[in-house]
Amino acid sequence: MFGLAKKFFVPKANPIGVDFGSDALRLAQVRYEEGDYRLIAAASADVPSHVRNDPSAKLAFFVQTTRDLLAQGNFVGRQAVLSLPASMMFIQHLRMAKMDEQSTLKALPWEAQGKLPIDPSLALMRHIVAGEVYADSEPKQEIIFMAASREAVNQLLGAAGRAKLDVVGMNIEAKAVVDCFGHIYRRKTDQEVTNCFVDIGCTATRVFVARGEQILLARSIPVGGDHLTRAVAEGMGMKFEEARMLRIKLAAVQASHVEAPVKVAVREEASEENSFALLSAGLRAGEGQQRRVEDGLNDRMGGVALADAEVEDRGMADVMGQGPAVERACEPVTGKLVEELDLCRRYYETTFPSGGVDRLIFVGGEARQRAMCQRIARELGLAAQVGDPLVRMGRTSDVGIESGIDRRQAQPSWAVAIGLSLGPVGVRNEVRV
Repeated sequence: MFGLAKKFFVPKANPIGVDFGSDALRLAQVRYEEGDYRLIAAASADVPSHVRNDPSAKLAFFVQTTRDLLAQGNFVGRQAVLSLPASMMFIQHLRMAKMDEQSTLKALPWEAQGKLPIDPSLALMRHIVAGEVYADSEPKQEIIFMAASREAVNQLLGAAGRAKLDVVGMNIEAKAVVDCFGHIYRRKTDQEVTNCFVDIGCTATRVFVARGEQILLARSIPVGGDHLTRAVAEGMGMKFEEARMLRIKLAAVQASHVEAPVKVAVREEASEENSFALLSAGLRAGEGQQRRVEDGLNDRMGGVALADAEVEDRGMADVMGQGPAVERACEPVTGKLVEELDLCRRYYETTFPSGGVDRLIFVGGEARQRAMCQRIARELGLAAQVGDPLVRMGRTSDVGIESGIDRRQAQPSWAVAIGLSLGPVGVRNEVRV
């Protein structure tokens, strides 16, 4: 009788999180059961280079590939939450007089006039009230305003329908990332920590500053993995695709040479600070300031795991030997990224002077580039971590490595897809079926 009752009341799977980026399509689905979330399905595919800059071809790829991934990924149902692709979004910070929600909604199109590359009347708009600020001795609202072409959004929704997805929501990338890690940082003290999420993607870098679940800053920086790969190709005299593969191999080889991560019990509250391995930034404060050095540093870089044949093909020593040349070639681009990140931090700290950024959390495909992340952290003088959205997931999973997820390494590129499926902190989908 008890067994029948247990089967009668079973947890319902959360909607499928669909992250359609510039270089990859990722689908992930979680379910809350026995006091923890469990990853029950995941699948991914790279976006072919020849369709990345062709909107029609990219949507056709999305339709066909999503159907294929749904068929092979053991997903439960077809309900899905889509991420508005970052390439569609325009982000602008505005300062407006304090007013109620309805008045703010009415005023936003007027405030956005001339500040967006598209007509606000043709845009789908979203906003976040970051907080109260003072300008000219008057209290105002700091608004993070986001807009996307309504036509482009409708095209994506149409493509999702043709892919047999039942779209139950759309979310912005910033909220998906913050939701994802809100499930991981669950202690009361975590609500007082200011995190700067650095999502280094293929074509751009997105920066989100958040304290707890409150987003305080969102910016897009036009520097991404393609710029780094192009710099390597030019600096080392090779083709773009060769440079891309060299960077992928180098990142994977570096990860294989990092010491084994500290073992932690993922369900223990006391282990949460150890659940991410810190990057060794070797940080030193200025003269007269306290020296800041993070201990127990292992970064468990996520990303592509090399097959034995690939390692033997180029030779591990040969790949590692090219590391210094790759870093030198990337220096101008990485330096530009550091400058832009520092500007973001300065803007945040000027706007909200009560507290600075406490740590960087790297997510996105480029987070597997250990040397680059370490340099950024060192030059900004901040502690840094590679974000692993799976760290608080139950270890039992039916998701194999063929999905693109290797549980032996951090998976920073899956933060958006998993965050979309997890949804806001405190929301669980347990229903009677």
